Parts: sequence; C-alpha cells; structure tokens
Amino acid sequence: MGNCCGSPAAAAAEQGRDNVRRKKAERLANWKATHVIALRKADLAELPPEVAQVPSPRVLDASDNRLERVPPLAPSLQRLVLSNNRLAGMAGMEALRNLKVLALDGNRIATLPDWVGELSRLETLSLGDNQLAALPPSLGRLQRLRQLLVPQNRLRALPAALGECAALEELDAHHNVIEEVPPQLGRLRRLKLLQLDGNLVAAVPPEVLHGCTALATLSLHDNPISPDALAATDGFAAYEARRQGKYTKTLAGGALLGKNGMDEGLDRHGVSPRRGATA
Repeated sequence: MGNCCGSPAAAAAEQGRDNVRRKKAERLANWKATHVIALRKADLAELPPEVAQVPSPRVLDASDNRLERVPPLAPSLQRLVLSNNRLAGMAGMEALRNLKVLALDGNRIATLPDWVGELSRLETLSLGDNQLAALPPSLGRLQRLRQLLVPQNRLRALPAALGECAALEELDAHHNVIEEVPPQLGRLRRLKLLQLDGNLVAAVPPEVLHGCTALATLSLHDNPISPDALAATDGFAAYEARRQGKYTKTLAGGALLGKNGMDEGLDRHGVSPRRGATA
C-alpha cells in the first residue's frame, strides 16, 4: 500500500513551494509598508505581477536585470532606477509625472520621446551608456532639472533649449561626438559643472564663460580645443577666477588634492581628438 502522506520527494517539493509563497508574501508586505519596490540584481526578464499590487509606490529599483520592457508603471513613483537592463525605449513611463529621479543608464535607448519634457518634477535624468544620437528640445521644459547625465552616447550636439533649464547645476556629456557648445547654455546661472571630456569641441562660446556665473568646473580633456584658445576667449578671466576660488576653498577646507593638483580641465600636450563615441 502507498504512503498515505505521499512520498518524501513530493513533501519536500510542496515545502519548497510553501517557502517561495511565504517569501513572496513577506516581500510584498514589505513593499506595501515602505512604498519601496526593491528588485535589484534579481535576474529578472520582466517585472513580477506583485509590483502592480503595491498601492502608491514611491521608489522602484530594478537595476541590473534583463528587462527589455516594462508595463505601465504607477504614477506615484518619485524615483525609478532601471539601469543596466536591455531597454530599447521608455514605453510604460509616460504617466510618471511625479518622478524626481529617472536613471536608465546602461540600456539600449536610441531616442528619447518628446513627452520626457512633461516630467515637470524631474530633478535628475541619467542616461549614460546608451545609444542616443540626439536629445529632444522638450528637455528645455524641465524647470526643476538639476542633473543631466548623458555620457557615453553618440550625441553630436546639445540642444539649445537646455539653456531654459534654469535649475541645472550639472551637465555631464563626456565621451560623445559633440562638436559645438550652444551659446544658449550661458543662461544657466546655476550651472556648476560642465563635463565634456572626449568630444570634438574646438571652442567655448564667450556667453558660457560670462553667463554661467556659478561655473567652476569645465572639463575638456581629449578635445581639439587648446589651453591658449580657451584662455583667449572673452570671459575666460572670470571663469578662471571662479576655478581658482574653488581651488582655494578646497584647500581651506583641509581637503587633499591629487598629486597633479587642481585639474585645469584641458590637455596641455597635443592629443588626437577622438572620432568615435563609446556605444
């Protein structure tokens, strides 16, 4: 006669399923309690259905997975981190008008939709290491944007409309194929850092050196521009005073500088400007 309680293997399998169900229930309860959905490095090809059961989530971190798409997400999200996945676009994010942080680095995104300019509460937009060839002018509508991080793409230009992002403090577009800096960036009174290493920039508009009155870090390593050409640009003296002021303040604060001192932001020896972008 058979064992009325079933085989040991079947019992073990059922116990395993119970454990999985219990862990999922505990995870969902934690998500509901904290409004934070944490799925980083979970080896996911898609978001689990329980995500939709969380009322008013504020944070979703599903970075370092294998996601190729996401379903429509909750409009209550304030922070969305989907870095290092396989996303080809931003479908499913259209309704996220409460976002403050959007991180999509390390994906396969080639274009940004115009509606990204409707994410009016956005403060940080991070899109490094994608396949972007252009940025939409609609970014100029992001009046709260403080950080725009688009390094290691295929950008040939920065839109002039970025000059309308009045709160912008950091613009990082290193390792693209940008040839010109828009003079309209000179409207950015709060811009502190402009990172353009590894591009094709041959000149900086005087409007930027004059108008960006908070700019103290301008990095142009591995570009065709020379230190002499930058120094001869109208407005350089004002920029250099700010840079030196930052240097002095750093020393006064007791911070240690590297063996090369304060980085001037340019190469003083001849370099061969890079003609390709990191994809």
